[in-house]
Amino acid sequence: MLCEQYYLGAPELEVEEFNAKAPNKPIQVVYVPSHLFHMLFELFKNSMRATVELYEDRKEGYPSVKTLVTLGKEDLSIKISDLGGGVPLRKIDRLFNYMYSTAPRPSLEPTRAAPLAGFGYGLPISRLYARYFQGDLKLYSMEGVGTDAVIYLKALSSESFERLPVFNKSAWRHYKTMPEADDWSNPSSEPRDASKYKAKQDKIKTNRTF
Repeated sequence: MLCEQYYLGAPELEVEEFNAKAPNKPIQVVYVPSHLFHMLFELFKNSMRATVELYEDRKEGYPSVKTLVTLGKEDLSIKISDLGGGVPLRKIDRLFNYMYSTAPRPSLEPTRAAPLAGFGYGLPISRLYARYFQGDLKLYSMEGVGTDAVIYLKALSSESFERLPVFNKSAWRHYKTMPEADDWSNPSSEPRDASKYKAKQDKIKTNRTF
């Protein structure tokens, strides 16, 4: 729908599923709906945008975006394949950098429609969601042909534990900040009574004189 609103056209979406764990039964897993929605939305959007822009002058329509969902004993895998031209190998890792995008930088004018891509945070956040519960997001691309994006999720909810950052002494030293100057949040170590402090300093100077 979003692609049709933006480009006035969109490729067909073909979905196929294969349940190796329980053949001839629908795939059922436990996962966070909002995380899964964001990952699929971002990958579908990227595939459709690349396909429409590559075949914009084609009269007989666009190649379909194909999705294969498989459930095994350990993994739930979702592969999204397109024929949108792909990207060079040297750019694959950069696609997961924040603020990097192969799409033109969108205009921020309030009168324009919402941009389809270009901000550079969709794929990094999608991979972050996938890895949060011990999964992953991989991109396999052939320049001139297309791209396969694969989401790997844990099939068993008992194995989908959170990947939390480790906070130890090394991390504490890394994140600890030392203020350059005293302020209200880091009061001075000097005594509050300035007269006592001055008298103490004068006494030290006197002793040094003798």
